[in-house]
Amino acid sequence: MAQGAYGCVMSLSVVEVNLQKGELLYQQGDPNDSAYVVESGEILLFDHVNGKRVDRERRRAGSILGETSILTGKPRAVSVEAVVATRLYRISAEDILTQFAQLDPILRSCVETTIDFVARINRPKLQSDQVPIAPSTLRDSQKIIERFRFELDISKGLKSGQFYMAYQPIVALQSGEVHGFEALMRWQHPELGSIPPDRFVDVAERMGSVGQLTEFALIEACAALRQLIDVSGRELFASINVSGQDVDRSGFVDFLQHVFDLNGISPKQIKLEVTETALVPDSPSASANLDQMRALGCGISIDDFGTGYSNLGYLKALPLTAIKIDRAFAGDAVQNAVSRSIVRLLVGLGHELGVDVIAEGLETKDDVDLLRQIGCVFAQGYFFYKPMALPDFIKILQSSPSGRQFVA
Repeated sequence: MAQGAYGCVMSLSVVEVNLQKGELLYQQGDPNDSAYVVESGEILLFDHVNGKRVDRERRRAGSILGETSILTGKPRAVSVEAVVATRLYRISAEDILTQFAQLDPILRSCVETTIDFVARINRPKLQSDQVPIAPSTLRDSQKIIERFRFELDISKGLKSGQFYMAYQPIVALQSGEVHGFEALMRWQHPELGSIPPDRFVDVAERMGSVGQLTEFALIEACAALRQLIDVSGRELFASINVSGQDVDRSGFVDFLQHVFDLNGISPKQIKLEVTETALVPDSPSASANLDQMRALGCGISIDDFGTGYSNLGYLKALPLTAIKIDRAFAGDAVQNAVSRSIVRLLVGLGHELGVDVIAEGLETKDDVDLLRQIGCVFAQGYFFYKPMALPDFIKILQSSPSGRQFVA
């Protein structure tokens, strides 16, 4: 567990381990400090009985090992040797025991593997020189291995410039003028190509490293906002996505203030977006941070409203300044009467609460006309602008400081 700036926790839950053929991972009797997931290659489990080595079994990709001693609290029962060059992911015993009560898939698999291993280890040994290959008992092993790979690659990618921000202008529906933008993170992976946020952000939240991504987004987006304000001479705002984990993190508000001061940005020009499907934890630290953010002047928005828990109590609990209507409703309202009714309801709710309402995913003039007629104030979508690189956004505002799009 490493600490990020201003106490933001940068948890790297897994560590990559590479073994060469014949190299030992651990030995019988060693302390139970970690478990391992085999990503590729093959390992051999063996022990010594009456001074004689007994090869027990081989394991390959998708297997988990070392979990028995963690769950039993005893030293390692076997030694582990690489049969060929092998890559594994190390999970600390502390992480496993902390998550045990949460019935994490990995931990369920630990229990299943332990039961399976003990059952096999106590069977009479077949009269054969061939060491059996144990089947993987890790549920959804490919998904779990992808999670581990992403966790490590996210940290590497931030250091090597694989992540970057794109900016989608947000316009006022009545005038068509640009009033702000949403900062959207992109990941260009050197091997896997373009990875959409819905794949890597979920992994980062599950593994505890989402704070690294949030800090990067805040630093980049606030610097971009400063440049765009200077170019246009107008008071624009930036919508930046944060996780519920960020809101619950010690030192997060101090980090926000630091980034604002660094760029000469007023907190009132920032809208922090929390998706409805990733609710802010109900904790004293989260409540205190939210109060401090509002006292600082930051806007707080529910992103993709209506697609998650739809908890009206959530609206009451959060000090909101904006609601974003998901494209599933806003972009479908012309064609679908149910979506249209939901959009009317959400716009009316926003007016009653005295908060801004921003519609996402508008692609046609009919979409724009309907949302404007309903009374929605702001919108974004391909009808106006696609997400773009900062230099392209700057060119738009240089040619027309308002960035106005004709919507009449």
